[in-house]
Amino acid sequence: MLAIGFLILAVLPHINHLRFEVIAIFLALALWRMLATRRNGLPRNRWIIYLFAIVGFSVSAWLYGAPIGRDPGVAFLLVLVGLKCVEINTVRDIRIVLLLGYFVIITHFLYADGISWAVPLLGLVVALTWLMAQIEHADPGRYSFSDLKLIGKMLIQAVPFVFILFYLFPRLSGSVFLFETDADTAVTGLSDKLNMGTISNLIQSREVAFTATFLGQQIPPPSERYWRGGVLWVTDGRQWTRGRFAPFLRASPTVADLQNQIYRYEIELEPTNQNWLYSLDYPISIPGDAQLDADHHLYLSRPIERPFRYEIVSNNTSIKEPLSDIARWQSLNLGGTVFTPRLDGLIEEITRDAKSPRDIARRMLKHFNQNEFSYTLQPPLLESNAPVDEFLFESRRGFCGHYASSFATIMRSAGIPARIVVGYLGGEYNPRSNQIVVRQSDAHAWTEIWDSEAGWTRVDPTAVIAPERIEYPIDFDTSLNADRVVLFSARDFQGLRRLGIELVWLKDAIKAKWNRWFVAFDGSRQRQLLRSMGLGQLDAKLVSIGAFISALGLLSLFSFILFRRDQVHPDPLDRIYLGFCGKLKRRGLTRRNNEGPLDFAHRVSARLPGLQREVLLITQEYIALRYAIVGDPGKEELNRFRKLVRRFRASRGHKTAFKQAEAPASNIVEE
Repeated sequence: MLAIGFLILAVLPHINHLRFEVIAIFLALALWRMLATRRNGLPRNRWIIYLFAIVGFSVSAWLYGAPIGRDPGVAFLLVLVGLKCVEINTVRDIRIVLLLGYFVIITHFLYADGISWAVPLLGLVVALTWLMAQIEHADPGRYSFSDLKLIGKMLIQAVPFVFILFYLFPRLSGSVFLFETDADTAVTGLSDKLNMGTISNLIQSREVAFTATFLGQQIPPPSERYWRGGVLWVTDGRQWTRGRFAPFLRASPTVADLQNQIYRYEIELEPTNQNWLYSLDYPISIPGDAQLDADHHLYLSRPIERPFRYEIVSNNTSIKEPLSDIARWQSLNLGGTVFTPRLDGLIEEITRDAKSPRDIARRMLKHFNQNEFSYTLQPPLLESNAPVDEFLFESRRGFCGHYASSFATIMRSAGIPARIVVGYLGGEYNPRSNQIVVRQSDAHAWTEIWDSEAGWTRVDPTAVIAPERIEYPIDFDTSLNADRVVLFSARDFQGLRRLGIELVWLKDAIKAKWNRWFVAFDGSRQRQLLRSMGLGQLDAKLVSIGAFISALGLLSLFSFILFRRDQVHPDPLDRIYLGFCGKLKRRGLTRRNNEGPLDFAHRVSARLPGLQREVLLITQEYIALRYAIVGDPGKEELNRFRKLVRRFRASRGHKTAFKQAEAPASNIVEE
């Protein structure tokens, strides 16, 4: 019952991964076997089991096809495990079911490899191992939790093997187990499309998007933490996308025009199922397996389906570069944008007598500032065919996407090339891990306009509407309903709220360490570890051979310890007496297995009369210490008996058995 119960606990989390029909077949088989256990017997007709097997495999094949791949493979495994549960008749069958439980636990890491999964699954491993130990007892019906101490020792003994086999053997890139991710499983606050007004409630998550560790320099202030993601060029009046014309060119940024602060940092990105990478404006040194477009859009050739780590160098000042004809055309194209008389009036107002694109941008920002615009995560729907007009003159409530879209539309209408950048803004410093933690709730959109003197220049309209958004994260505890403007938090809470923040920091720090040293431990991370150990110059083959020899040496050492532990070691008194018997053995007098101490002494006295007194004296002393004293003899008695045996000489040529005769102090046991 316990074995099947633990197995059910190992299978149930797969409800989130597999079709319910497969889980239902396994549960039916397992519960049927548990019910049969309560009724003390199984149905004798084996055709019922065959029927279950046919149904189980047929359903799995119908749902998944051939048992090749992650989901069909796990589904077929669960059907097989369920059938094995039905077949339990002996203790050996229970052992097999428990071993299959370990395999079922491993399959969870094919879907998720976070520490939130590892901890409860480790507890289930301990439970299976504990039950395995209970089976070996003489009375399996009586359970003892003293074996948990043994299991703990086993886990501690496994740590050196884990370190050698996991960290020192040459590694491939990628996660430990996770090799396939469903397209709908990633949690991300960004998309390659930005809709204006079609989402009435922007649901933002507190989940971590990525962490950034700055290497050997100070962390940039919040106002400079614009984490660049995708660049959107094409609009139809409501939606913005990258479009078919982007990217226009491949680019390798030069260092010639760099100014101001340069940041070198490392990012650990959570799975997104997109190929975007994030960087501070603007990347000047990129990872070797990444590519960079002329619009500074950094990406991989594959979607990011597992935690991904990369190093990058950025400059916080844009690089002056020419604007190609196709880029100018695309950045001025308004697509199907609908213009109204009041929208045309606004454009005429902000462009009248303007001397530069920056003047027009400042006038538009002034329009946002002097009118009753507000920042909210729950804006009203924009249902007209002119959403920009409706937002600027009627609703005037929105989040960053509304302001970036409307601002870019106005700039293009004024003849200024403009585009939208989506990414993240800010991030929270975690003192527990010395990292910047960027959450999904930090998702942001801003605009860039073209200036012939400075090149592409960032303009963030949200900074005018809600300047607190630039410095502080959203305070979710007070920004709850649609009637309230979003509030931002300086994170200077006290009491319980401060304790909550500390716990969040601790959780994020643990997760970052887990991702760094387990989930995302790849070849580059291994080389970094070897360099820190002074082994960075060694060849990979030498490291492999050394790791193999080390693992083999540890295995031999543990085997020797276990072998010695299983040997019968006499207590100190018996060990001294056996030394006395060893001296007589050299004279050809070996004590028989069925011979007591006194019988052995009489036989020695008959064979060697000259040793009779000494042999009887030592034997009587041993019997007195062994049987006449309650409990074990003390240290003083043992030392006295040890000296007595040490003085004894049984070799030929000695006239007396003692170098110096000394009567023992203990009571003599009469024959």
